[in-house]
Amino acid sequence: MPSTLVRAVVITASLVLSCTASAATRFVNASLTTGLNNGTSWTDAHQGAGGLAAALTASVAGDQIWVSKGTYKPTTTTARTIFLTMKTGVGIYGGFTGIESKLAQRNWTTNPTIVTGDLLGNDSGALNLTDNSYHCFVGSGATASAILDGFTVKGGYANGATASNYDKGAGIIIVGSGSPTIRNCNFTGNRCTFGGGAGYIFTAGGTFTDCRFENNVGGSFGGAFDTNNVTSNFERCVFIGNTAARAGAIESYGSSATKITNCVFSGNSATGANGGGAVWIGTSSACTIRNSTFVANSATTLAGCIINTSGTSSIVNCILWQNSGPGGMTAANQITNSGGSTGVTYSVVTGGFTGTGNTNVDPLFVDAPTRNYALQLTSPAIDAGANASVPVGTTTDITGAPRFVNITTVVDTGVGSPPMVDRGAYEAQTPPPPPCPADLDGNAIVDAADLATLLSYWGGSGTGDLNASGTIDAADLTIILNAWGPCS
Repeated sequence: MPSTLVRAVVITASLVLSCTASAATRFVNASLTTGLNNGTSWTDAHQGAGGLAAALTASVAGDQIWVSKGTYKPTTTTARTIFLTMKTGVGIYGGFTGIESKLAQRNWTTNPTIVTGDLLGNDSGALNLTDNSYHCFVGSGATASAILDGFTVKGGYANGATASNYDKGAGIIIVGSGSPTIRNCNFTGNRCTFGGGAGYIFTAGGTFTDCRFENNVGGSFGGAFDTNNVTSNFERCVFIGNTAARAGAIESYGSSATKITNCVFSGNSATGANGGGAVWIGTSSACTIRNSTFVANSATTLAGCIINTSGTSSIVNCILWQNSGPGGMTAANQITNSGGSTGVTYSVVTGGFTGTGNTNVDPLFVDAPTRNYALQLTSPAIDAGANASVPVGTTTDITGAPRFVNITTVVDTGVGSPPMVDRGAYEAQTPPPPPCPADLDGNAIVDAADLATLLSYWGGSGTGDLNASGTIDAADLTIILNAWGPCS
């Protein structure tokens, strides 16, 4: 018995060590033309537009793939049916320059890492797309440990056979199973003929955090996403300018459970007969929408913003403002229940909507024309939400700033123990203290040290010229004395 136990322990340890040893960081750099092209270091990184595909093929669970800025393709051939397939346990990270030694050193904003379905490099707006990849990424079968982080995904064109799902999910498709994790990604300019310009999810799932979906076209359903019988989560995401016949941004279909938290929807449009400029809910699906902002979405027919045709959904701590459709910016164009039931509470709704705490008052955005939907410090949406309805674990707003910030100049109108959450995707932050120009040494106290500094420059200019008169004199001394003590 002891020898059997020893053998079992040795075998188990060998397997663990084998798995650990196989895990690696694989490096990719599209611009590299020297080195061994085997991905073992930045010097020998996988090269060219096909470098990411090569790294994915070689990867195993536990690997990380570090991808330098540049443009990559699912294939360097002209085959539209070759895709970048995510793998369980493999993290794919963009935003590197090609010299980093730590994941935290990358910056996907300043180092754009692009995956494009434009295989021939001949796209011109909506022209010359018929030779593009049907999908850029496939996440089917990949669990949450499959990570895509820090990429721009563009140029997918799913116009193929329905039976092969080649008419869905031009950016990413997740079908049958799987629930990958997508973070810090920008899906833009992907198009399909059936549904889900940016992504299509069927009988599977997915989590999308800090992503942007812009100018995707969903054909019949879901300009950004078409979800069918899935559980999907969207947090701190932005949906702008996406279009489909039904559901300009997200379609939640087939008993789907869709969670939307801290998101912004603006300028999305439904151009067909069934409406839902931002979100369409149907066939017993349930949308849970919290602390999100919907502005200037539109529909040709029903509901410029959200329509629920079947199932029970809820909207809390949100702003639905000036979405338009037939009849203009009416209440019905903010939310329409047409067979489904959507409860709305503690939200700002143009035209009003029945529900506890709802208001129809201008939320006072900082600059709506430029889509800056942060709240002015006099906004009635500040400290006006329901704390208990904020999802567990949600501690920041869409920008990553803290939630639950008390603005002392605003009367609390929400429910819960202060500080109370704001309505919408943005939490108003405590303004910085006013400047203290008399604090010449920057220690937050106007004292003898500042007076000594001023006197040392007396009669001259520069430091200590507090009234910008060009001369340090009695007027500046008066400012010092009036400000004496701690800065406030």
